[in-house]
Amino acid sequence: MSLSFPKLPSVVQLEVLKQLELQQVFMLSLCSEKMKRVVQYLIMKPTNLVYKFLDNGVSVVAIYDNSHNRIDHYFANVEFVAAIPSDQMKPMKLGGNTISYRCIEEAPKKKCSHTLHYFAPEEVTVLESLQRHMKDLFRFDTRVQLLFNSLNCINMSRIINDVRDTDFILEKLDTEQLENYLTIHPGQDSLVLETKLTGPLLRSDSKLCSIKGIAVQGTRDGDHRNPGLHFSELINNFGGEYLFFIDVVYDVNDWAQLIRRWKSKEAYHNLKYVDTTAPTGVSIPFEHTMQQFDFVEWDGQRRPRTFNLDPKIVFLKLDSSEEDCSEWMDIQQDGGGKWASVMLSQKSIYFAVWD
Repeated sequence: MSLSFPKLPSVVQLEVLKQLELQQVFMLSLCSEKMKRVVQYLIMKPTNLVYKFLDNGVSVVAIYDNSHNRIDHYFANVEFVAAIPSDQMKPMKLGGNTISYRCIEEAPKKKCSHTLHYFAPEEVTVLESLQRHMKDLFRFDTRVQLLFNSLNCINMSRIINDVRDTDFILEKLDTEQLENYLTIHPGQDSLVLETKLTGPLLRSDSKLCSIKGIAVQGTRDGDHRNPGLHFSELINNFGGEYLFFIDVVYDVNDWAQLIRRWKSKEAYHNLKYVDTTAPTGVSIPFEHTMQQFDFVEWDGQRRPRTFNLDPKIVFLKLDSSEEDCSEWMDIQQDGGGKWASVMLSQKSIYFAVWD
């Protein structure tokens, strides 16, 4: 004998929902306003909600991230299409709007079990409605992030509110496009650039340089690593707290200038941590350039042994949020200012400022 889910007691409904995948819960929430209210009682509290913008659609991922592990739940998958056969169209209430759609069941190996097709001309209404629906389901403080695999929807992304972090995974990105994006979404905590930057050079008044945390991932051009970024302009004009360069061919003279200007208190007043790592197989000599500084060994007294990184500033999968700096060398700002520690090798340079 089959039982009708809506006729079950509320306690039983909640227990059933707890056994489902989050994307199944999402699909149920679309059935009716009453069902959406039932889903709200689940009190879902993901730490992050990521909108992934693709060539012709958007996916929503709910992330549960704590100090021990991270779990990504693909929650919804929306695709904008040119046409839908009339016999496959159905009305749906999404975020307070009734919109025609088609539901496609995906192959078992797909990250989302179902994809929702909407007419492309209605993409703005759909995205606005999708965001409202997400806010209804996740009614607590959830960190909103955007990820771009395509720039087709970069202007439409202005619909998404309270964006704290962005990840660009693209072949290339023009600096003017990036500055315009940061005008649309001001006040971000972190930015990840897995792309080759092109266009005008960065200046000290660039919005990019004022972001709290920036991570730059080198890109591959053929068999050679391409840093894909105006490295000197960014490191010389950076006014934030955390700066990462991963698989990037950096200029050690820029590093020397950073240490010199920090030491003299000329710049980098907010700086907490800088990390640069060269691509595999690339060695960058540093000995001659760094001889100008009077580094001293750690004495166990002037500062702690370990440096704690803020994992929320840059949403990278760091090996650890804690760095052992017992083997690092120390340097102090002029006039008895702050201390910093540096680790130098032909592969990497790390620089941590102690409060």
